[in-house]
Amino acid sequence: MRSLLGLALVGLASTAWQLTLTRLGILAFGPSAFALTVALGAHVLSLALGELAAAAWIARRPDAPAPAALSLTCRLGAVGAMLALPVALALPRMSMHLLERGAPSTFTLWSSAMGCVLLATVPLVACVGGALAQGARALEAQGRSAAQANGAVLLATSVGNGLGAWAVAFGAMPLLRLEGTLALSALAMLAAGALVARRRWWRELAWAAITVAGILSTLRDARARPEALLTGPFLYAGAEGLELGRVRWRRDGREATVAVRYDDTGGVLLQIDGKVDATSEGDATTQTVVGLVPTAMARHVGTALVVGLGSGMTADAVRSVPGVRAVTVLELLPEVVIAARGDFARSNHRVLYDPRVRTHAADAAQWLRGSAETYDAIVSEPSNPWVAGMSELFTEEFFAAAKARLRPGGVMGAWFHAYSTDGATVASVVETFRRVFPRCALVEVSAGQDYLLVGAREPYALDLDAFFARVEAPEARARAERAGIDGRAAWMARFLAGPRGVAAVGEGAEVLSARDLSLEFRAPSLLYRDATAEIFARFARVHDLPLGGLVLDASPGSTWLRVLDESEALREAGAHLRAMVLYERAGVVDRAITEGELAASLVPTDALHRTRLARLYIQRAALRRRGRDPGGAEADLTEALALDPHVSERFRAMVALGELALRRRDGSRAWTRFTEALDLARAAGQPAPELHVRRAEALAILGASADATRELEQAIRESTDPARRQQLRRLLQGAR
Repeated sequence: MRSLLGLALVGLASTAWQLTLTRLGILAFGPSAFALTVALGAHVLSLALGELAAAAWIARRPDAPAPAALSLTCRLGAVGAMLALPVALALPRMSMHLLERGAPSTFTLWSSAMGCVLLATVPLVACVGGALAQGARALEAQGRSAAQANGAVLLATSVGNGLGAWAVAFGAMPLLRLEGTLALSALAMLAAGALVARRRWWRELAWAAITVAGILSTLRDARARPEALLTGPFLYAGAEGLELGRVRWRRDGREATVAVRYDDTGGVLLQIDGKVDATSEGDATTQTVVGLVPTAMARHVGTALVVGLGSGMTADAVRSVPGVRAVTVLELLPEVVIAARGDFARSNHRVLYDPRVRTHAADAAQWLRGSAETYDAIVSEPSNPWVAGMSELFTEEFFAAAKARLRPGGVMGAWFHAYSTDGATVASVVETFRRVFPRCALVEVSAGQDYLLVGAREPYALDLDAFFARVEAPEARARAERAGIDGRAAWMARFLAGPRGVAAVGEGAEVLSARDLSLEFRAPSLLYRDATAEIFARFARVHDLPLGGLVLDASPGSTWLRVLDESEALREAGAHLRAMVLYERAGVVDRAITEGELAASLVPTDALHRTRLARLYIQRAALRRRGRDPGGAEADLTEALALDPHVSERFRAMVALGELALRRRDGSRAWTRFTEALDLARAAGQPAPELHVRRAEALAILGASADATRELEQAIRESTDPARRQQLRRLLQGAR
């Protein structure tokens, strides 16, 4: 019985380690089907290695005491887990190093990922495999037949596996987080060894002391660096000047690891499995347009369904349209609901506190197939199709299920992206949607990044006057202006094509089906590909006028023709923006800036255009600094500030100008720039300890040592990193 109980604990430890390593592998290499395959493959291979090693040992020492061998194997697994724990927690850093010089081929990437995950899997799971073989031998030594022994081992470990899966998903991972769940696996192996052994208690205590001491040391280091697992290395390795902000909280939920971060200017970022899925600033345009357009285009506005909550800003945009009386939001992750209800409440205008808005923890595809509810508008804004489980939301079956849930005159909007993919995949998404919704339009939300397909139940003719009346209502207009859309011409400029143009973009493309889910594996294989030119070539096939074939009144003097004329400059600016994106992704920053300047000159009041151009100036300034051209870098940063971009770009430019001033020992100018940046952080209520350090350096140049000391003291008070606080204390002692 003791052996069976011990094997059940081994099964529990194995499952806990596998589930946690899978999540860590996802955080390191992305939440795709490939990452799940790597984690499973590493686990199975480790089990096989352990069983082979145990079989070889048993063949060499057939007379060795079986219970003692089983106990030793379990203890070795506990020590192996202790040693593998820091390796497991370092998987995101391994991924960062692997990808910092650019992504290798798909085969090289995932074979390297398998090697990294194996390093963290083998030390414990190989011992689990060995314990299975030793357990069967121990039961045979008790008089059972080989068949009975193997059956008992399978039963005991299966019970442990089942209990482990339940305990990890519903208890250990949410309560103990990833680090604690790995520690739990080590303790389970330790307990299994103690249960099987027939040795004195103090010897067991010695094993426990060694294992627990190593685990506690690793857990202490992990707690001191909460951002270590959230670098998103599979997407952001090597990104120039990327700053994801400070971690406000992190929850390792049943389905995903969700974190909220705040940047220095108060911007809120939502990370799901290491990927930023929503922000309060950078994604505001996408979240707003995706919600407003399909809702305002519907013939009748009453009820709406939103697939994916994110920051809550899309649901907020939907409910801001006059006449909306009920919004249903489908969101699988309770942690995302917590973030939208709390951290994003200011950005989404407390949308989840509105009695008209209700959330359901449900899979969108199943909901649409199984629900009898119908809607006037359906907005689909899931995560990217390379995220495991998302590809079904881009299939013909999903779009058909959504169409069946639309009321007469109803409209569906489906978001898709045009980055980290190829032209064939974009064309497939477009053609799949068009097959279900022949009366459709293509909307450019953000050039080269986010796009929206809008389709209606037939017959359908868009009343453009009614559409503008809805988006120009006070609440909807306020959301649109924040997204950089001011006026009817700005709205019209977002529309690229009507039905004929959409058909031209998707011509000859494969229709995506839920029967084979080819996109589930195609999308992650394209994650590091830049096919912007190929995608824009597809869009260049569009020759019909925006909304051509959809508007109710196309007669001379109609709203449609009048607004088309008004939007001509904006549509030309959009063409320059697409050219800017092409040059930027090709690394030709100078040409990208030229195209961005042309776009900004056509629409000088568009803050979004100015902000994108400012980012390019900041990017070129970084290149010039590395190229030892500080004068050119300063000129670029000054140009960026002159564009009056969003606050995050202003902050970055001010800090960079301060750094340049420090380099040339201009303490006065450095102090001014760092103070301006600090004012932005204070206005957002954000601590900025490093700015206090920089101000101290500027004051030291000016000879104000007492003031510099006070700045360092303030930096120590605001810093949340224990290691950094210790560095600053040493710096302060040296300054005194």
